[in-house]
Amino acid sequence: MSVSVGSSFNVEDVLRPSMKEGGHEDVEPKVEQLMNKLKKLQQGKRATEEEVKEAHSLRDSLQEELDALQTEAYQLEGVHKEKEELCRVLQFQCEEMEQDSTRQQQLNRKSEDLIEQYRCQIQETKLKHRKHRMKFENQLQQLIEQHKNLHSVFSPDRLPAEIESVENTKSQLLKAAEVVSALPSRGGAR
Repeated sequence: MSVSVGSSFNVEDVLRPSMKEGGHEDVEPKVEQLMNKLKKLQQGKRATEEEVKEAHSLRDSLQEELDALQTEAYQLEGVHKEKEELCRVLQFQCEEMEQDSTRQQQLNRKSEDLIEQYRCQIQETKLKHRKHRMKFENQLQQLIEQHKNLHSVFSPDRLPAEIESVENTKSQLLKAAEVVSALPSRGGAR
C-alpha cells in the first residue's frame, strides 16, 4: 500500500533503509531525515484531514441540496397532479361548451329558417293586400264615376227639365192608351 503526499514523498521510503554510496545499506537512518519525513507526513495528514473535512462539508451540503430537490420534486408532482386534474376539468367544460355551441348553431339555423319562412308569408300577405287594395280602388273609382253620372243626370238644375220630360212622356203614353182603347177590339167583331 503506498500513500503519496505531494509528488516526492512515499511512506515506503521511510520504512526502507537508505543506501550508501557503494551499494551498501545504512542501517540507521539519520534523525534529521526522519524528522523531515515526519514533518512531511504530518503536513500530509493535515492536508488529508482538510480534504476529508471539505468532503464531509461538501457531502452535507449536497445532501441538503438533495433533500431540498426531493421536497421540490414532491411539491412539483402535487402541482402536476393538480394541473392534470384542472386540465381534465377544463377539457370536460370545453367539450360541454362545444356541444352547447353546436346546439345553439342548430337552433339559430332553425330560427333563421323560420324567419325566412315568415318573411315569405309576410311578402305573400302584402301582395294579397295590395291586390285587394287595387281591386277596392278600382271598385271605388267605378262607384265614383257612377255617382258622377247619376249626379249629372239627377242634379237639381236638371230636375225641372227631367220632370217636364217625364210629364211629356206620361201624356204621350196616356194619349196612346186612349187611342188603343178607342180602337174596335178584334175579338168582338166575330
